[in-house]
Amino acid sequence: MFSNIYKNNFCKRFMKKSTFVILSFVLIFSLTGIYAQGNDTGNQTITDNSSIIVQNLILTNFMPQEVKLGDVQFNIQVQNNENVTVNNTFAFVTGNGFSTYNVASIASLAPQEKDYIFVYGNLRQSGNITLTIKINDETFYQNITVINQNTESDQQKLDELQAEQEKEKQIKNISDQLNVLKQNFTVLQNELSDKQSGNYDVSLINLNILDNYLHNIQADILTGNINDANINLNLANQEYLTQKNNLDNTKKVPLITILKNNVVLFSTFATAILTVFALYELFKKKKEDISEISKKIGEKKRDKKKK
Repeated sequence: MFSNIYKNNFCKRFMKKSTFVILSFVLIFSLTGIYAQGNDTGNQTITDNSSIIVQNLILTNFMPQEVKLGDVQFNIQVQNNENVTVNNTFAFVTGNGFSTYNVASIASLAPQEKDYIFVYGNLRQSGNITLTIKINDETFYQNITVINQNTESDQQKLDELQAEQEKEKQIKNISDQLNVLKQNFTVLQNELSDKQSGNYDVSLINLNILDNYLHNIQADILTGNINDANINLNLANQEYLTQKNNLDNTKKVPLITILKNNVVLFSTFATAILTVFALYELFKKKKEDISEISKKIGEKKRDKKKK
């Protein structure tokens, strides 16, 4: 029985010691983890701070940003961000289609002072280009737009050529229509002459207006006035159709009307003939009277000489 009590007490003491040891180890590991985490955080902060780089030079302005193809001057403004004066500040610019042939550097730049570097070069490529600008130990990037004037000029010339070709095409079209209209006008004149000879009533036919339109169209073509030529062409076509319709609908003059017209003409002609004869007789009589008077005067002169 004594041995059993001893064993129980021993087990209780052993368990207490084991619990204490375990709790000690847990506490030690917890403190070690907290220290390690804090140490890592501190190291991370130091690393982040060390990644921040203060630029010695700052690019504050760049112009122009839109340029034409060919020779160009870039004006690059920089600021000295150091606490000491920087000497001989030089810029080297590269990019697709760009080549530098001269640089005007800054001889001296005091702390926080701003000044311009002038870069002279040539652009051989149009479009949007990214330039790389190295100023001493600093590198910057600048986007520019390069315009090709020759392309714009060529496009303008192409547009003008197309407009001129379109104008010539319109003039040719108008000229072709004018030629057809002239032929139709000649046919109308011949038909009108035939109608007149065939005793048709052509009193409503008048080709003078159509003839004027044809002359106006010809003048518009010579002066290159396309708008007026088209207007006169439309009016001429309408006038042609009107006169053509009037000519097609003409009717023969009745015989009685022809006779009446002929009687009037004969009467007029006869009156004219009688007037001529009357004048002839009058002149004849006067001539005889003059001859008689001359005869009597001659006889009187002879009688005076005999006396």
